[in-house]
Amino acid sequence: MAHIILDDDQARVVSQATEVVEIRDRQGRGLGYVAHRFTEEDLRVADTRLHSGERRYTTQEVLDHLRSLEPQ
Repeated sequence: MAHIILDDDQARVVSQATEVVEIRDRQGRGLGYVAHRFTEEDLRVADTRLHSGERRYTTQEVLDHLRSLEPQ
């Protein structure tokens, strides 16, 4: 796997991010994204949802539903 070593300022932006960080080159062209780590709050919300008893949908069910919304 390829890797990039960030300078201290860049590492601070990524490590303190609470949202996805977009990575750009010096010309402003988008190169990719870095997702933030899961916070305790993220884990709490996921656990609450997991144990809520609400209906969950598989990826296939969601894709099938989205396709059903496309004009014929």
